[in-house]
Amino acid sequence: MFYHAINDKLKLALNEQKYVKEIFELIDQSRGYLKEWLPWLNSNTTVQDTEYL
Repeated sequence: MFYHAINDKLKLALNEQKYVKEIFELIDQSRGYLKEWLPWLNSNTTVQDTEYL
């Protein structure tokens, strides 16, 4: 897996299929906050939509 370490506790990694459900849940929990900056958010309404991000 490709990733870039930001610090000891945080790394930036490419999206992996095994994390799709968790990524969707994070997006969904923060939907109100994120919609200002992410125009695709309204079309991301299911876990399956997140598979292609």
